[in-house]
Amino acid sequence: MAPIDTARTAMSERAVTGHGVPPIRATIIGAGGLGGPIAMCLGAAGIELTIVDHDVVEASNLHRQVHFTVDDIGSEKAPLLAKAVMAGGSAMGRGGTIDPNTVGAMGRGGTIDPNTVGAMGRGGAIGPNAVGAKARGVVARWRPEDADDHTSDADLVIDASDDPQTKFAVSDWAVANGRRYVIASALRYGGNVMAGAPGYACYRCLFEEPAVAEEAPSCADAGVLGPVVGAIGGIAAAVALGLAHEDRTYAGALLVFDDLRAIAEPRIVRFAARATCPACARAPISPFTDRAPVRIAEGNT
Repeated sequence: MAPIDTARTAMSERAVTGHGVPPIRATIIGAGGLGGPIAMCLGAAGIELTIVDHDVVEASNLHRQVHFTVDDIGSEKAPLLAKAVMAGGSAMGRGGTIDPNTVGAMGRGGTIDPNTVGAMGRGGAIGPNAVGAKARGVVARWRPEDADDHTSDADLVIDASDDPQTKFAVSDWAVANGRRYVIASALRYGGNVMAGAPGYACYRCLFEEPAVAEEAPSCADAGVLGPVVGAIGGIAAAVALGLAHEDRTYAGALLVFDDLRAIAEPRIVRFAARATCPACARAPISPFTDRAPVRIAEGNT
C-alpha cells in the first residue's frame, strides 16, 4: 500500500468540511425588511456576521420585517436579528463549505436527525451535529468615520438600509478599502441590487450623488409590499454569496426588478466606470480597464 500523504489528506478534509479554513466575514448595514432575510441566508451559509442598525422595532415595521414579532416592539433591531441568526444555526462549516454531518434538519441518508431540528436540538439546544452560526449586533448608525470599529475585518459589506446617504457612504468606503459589496433597495412593488468588487465600476459611477428626500422617498413614506423586501433580500443574499466565493458575474451591474407582481425577471444594467468618479479615483485597484465602454445595457443579459 502506498504511504498516506497526511498533508494532502488534511488539505482535502479542510476543503470538504471547512475545518481550518478562515471564516468569511460580512457586515450588514440595516436589520429591517432587507437586512433580515439577507442576514438569515448568509448566517445559514456559514458567514460570520456583524449587523449594524441604530433603530428599534416598531409596530408599523412588522408586515415587512417578519423576523420580528409584536413582543419585540421597542427593542433594538441589531441584537435581536443577530440572536435570530444564531438561533437558526448553520449547516455550513467555516468558509461557507457544507458540514458533512449536518444537512438542515436531516441526518445522513435523508433521515431526520433526532437531535437536530434546523440547527437547533430539542428544547432549543444546539444539536451535536450542527454548526452554530455566528453573528453580533451593533446598535449604531453606520458611518464611515466609525467603520473601523465594526467593518474593518469584513470581507464583504452589504447595505440594506433605507437611506441614500448611507448607501453612497457604504459604497465609497468599500471601494476605498478594496472590499466586495452589495447595495440593496426596495420600494413599493420592486427594487434593485447592485454588486461591486475591486476593479469594477461602483455605485457612484452610476448614480453619481444621493437623491434628495423628495426624489427618493423611503419605505415609511412611499410604502413597500411586504413580500417584496423578502424577495429582494433573497436576491441580495445570493449575489453576496457569489461575491464571497469570488463569483463576479454581476460585479459592476445593477439588477432591477420593476414590479414583482407582474414579472420576476430583472433588467440587468451593466455600466463602465465613470471617468470623473471621485470614489474610483481613490480605489486601490483601478476600474479603468480595457472593458468595453458600455454605459448602460438594458435587458436580460
